[in-house]
Amino acid sequence: FWSRPVLCPGAGAMSAAAKSEVEALAAKIADKKDGQAALEGLAKIAAAGAPEAEPFLVAAVPQVLEATGDKSKAVKDAAVAAMKAIFETVSPFAIEILMPSILTGLGVKAKPPTKEATLNLLEGLAARAPKSVGHALVILAMPVAEL
Repeated sequence: FWSRPVLCPGAGAMSAAAKSEVEALAAKIADKKDGQAALEGLAKIAAAGAPEAEPFLVAAVPQVLEATGDKSKAVKDAAVAAMKAIFETVSPFAIEILMPSILTGLGVKAKPPTKEATLNLLEGLAARAPKSVGHALVILAMPVAEL
């Protein structure tokens, strides 16, 4: 009786729906016509705080972060808003998974608006989860110093 875990009915269906919705929106980010709407949709999902969507939102961070360097101000603002919503709802334990995206956003090849957005998001994450960011400072120190 106790050896078998009790699962929440419908949990798999909820996460499958969240996965397909987030992945569909993430695929549209690079589209000039639908990019802004896709970013706004991701921001709404993140703001809703649905825990079943969190892993899929974290997986979409590289595309959203890349959109912060877009030439269109509307797309850039939507990307910053989506990143802010994702970083505000993501678990502090996700910083290790977010680290490659953060480092890419701070990298030499990143556009200046992307670097600025990454630093602002990192600041917000540090205010919300100082211990998690503190553990990552060893990795973050050099890329930030090179700016």
